[in-house]
Amino acid sequence: MCYQLIKNCDEGDGETRLLHLPGRGRIRTGVALPRLLCEGSTEKEGILIPLPVGLARPQRREGWGGRALPAASLVIPVDCGAAAMGRLSTILFLHERRNNPMYRRFAPVILIVALTMLSAASCTVALSAQSNQRCFAETGLCISGPIRAYWERNGELAVFGFPITAQSEESVEGRSLQVQWFERDRLEIQPDGRVTAGRLGAERLEQLGTPWQPGAGGPAGPGCASFAETGHQVCGAFLRYWRANGGLERFGLPLTGEFTAELEGRPFTVQYFERRRFELHPEIGPDAVLLGLLGREVLQMRGMASGLTRPEGLPVGQVVNVVDGDTVDVRINGQVERVRLIGIDTPESVDPRQTVECFGREAAAKATELLNGRTVFLEADGSQADRDRFDRLLRYLWLEDGRMVNYELIDQGYAFEYTFAVPYRYQAQFKAAEARARAEGRGLWSPATCNGQRSPGATPTPTPPPLGGGPAPVSCASDPGPGVAPETPVRIVAIDKRAETVTLRNVSNAPVDLSGWRMCSIRGGQEHPIGGVLAPGETRTFPGPEGNIWSNSERDPGALYDAQGRLVSYWADR
Repeated sequence: MCYQLIKNCDEGDGETRLLHLPGRGRIRTGVALPRLLCEGSTEKEGILIPLPVGLARPQRREGWGGRALPAASLVIPVDCGAAAMGRLSTILFLHERRNNPMYRRFAPVILIVALTMLSAASCTVALSAQSNQRCFAETGLCISGPIRAYWERNGELAVFGFPITAQSEESVEGRSLQVQWFERDRLEIQPDGRVTAGRLGAERLEQLGTPWQPGAGGPAGPGCASFAETGHQVCGAFLRYWRANGGLERFGLPLTGEFTAELEGRPFTVQYFERRRFELHPEIGPDAVLLGLLGREVLQMRGMASGLTRPEGLPVGQVVNVVDGDTVDVRINGQVERVRLIGIDTPESVDPRQTVECFGREAAAKATELLNGRTVFLEADGSQADRDRFDRLLRYLWLEDGRMVNYELIDQGYAFEYTFAVPYRYQAQFKAAEARARAEGRGLWSPATCNGQRSPGATPTPTPPPLGGGPAPVSCASDPGPGVAPETPVRIVAIDKRAETVTLRNVSNAPVDLSGWRMCSIRGGQEHPIGGVLAPGETRTFPGPEGNIWSNSERDPGALYDAQGRLVSYWADR
């Protein structure tokens, strides 16, 4: 693991903390460090360098509870000690005691000492057997090609963080692109070969139920720049950071003004841009700007929207071989077991009795990308047998980042939903994921690939997929729960409960007539009025009637049903 820590080796009161860990975000009070190295200890893989005694051991002073602080140390692993040289924000791990003015006073001096030490260290970049790849033990993932070049050229860990997915094909705003997710960003390879950052700032605002709105506009104030395109201004430290680190190309236009948001239980001044969230961290410095962990937050919220949460206490294994898209070999407690994924069926690619089916090789490659060599959590399902007739374990496989592989393969268009004999635990979520993938033409559902057929060139089924994927409601008070709705062709973008408004978006490429549709407040069992025709891509806000429909004091999810009573979209009110 490549890391540098400037740390106080105090194991007693739990108040010692890291303010910033590059690529991993902030680690707050009470969170255990992965490794505690104190002065005088040894570390086989690194060099432990005590800081000068004058800095490391302040004298007892009033207000410190009569205790002298133990020495601080700098740890430099021998294989990557200079990995962050020249990138101050990457190695800014100032370690301080809460409410301790002496530590804040010494912090810049300690950092200078650390930089001096790092400058003398050597660094060997971790490369895989493929020379174009750069791999990271922290997440077990690699970067290569144009994405690696862009990552290394534009700030590395401090700007993007570690990769949290492998590179794969995704649908981005209606286009199929090669993308890779990082802790702070999503990098996309455009059709012309350029690498650009994803619009995660805009997506995160929508996830929070506060899609961006035009600002007041007007001339820029002192120390500010005004952007007529969105009506918002950027000022002070945020403007200086925006201009010095890539501006419009890197961050996009401002989508909000500055405001206070709670992050990890503490208030911070933040501002959202199309591609990023700026955060002001005065505990580091008066103008210290950090970039939010939007890549991780957006992916996590997508997982929450699926309605899937990994149970605690699941057995852990390591994938040692991927047989095909829905079968893998997993080492569990030293024994290798063949595992068949529950609820999915991928096109055949290895059965010698059958020809390779359309998208079979692609499905196997996707399973390999997600699983090969990875640590997985195995979940059984009491509604299904423990093993099938081929003696394979029947399981759901969860990744360390919280994603379920069974669901991911269906959602991204690499597998069909498959029910064997009796319904299984996640059947509703899997069916909804298949409906979304089919409606959006992902993977094997695309007319350019298989059009949903197993045999290449087969005539596609002429009947279009049904609109909506959930059951008809008994009343507006029935709660279908998250993860069941297909979220197409119309999606609930936001519900402002105080203003009594609902915002819907047509995410399809055809007009949608809302006549007969129902927008339900589940807490009160009431309908919010909607109507008219939504043009392709149109977003429209519908005001409520006189009086209150939505609860401002309690959780009040919303559900959108089409004219046939089928669930189309769900808003969880988190």
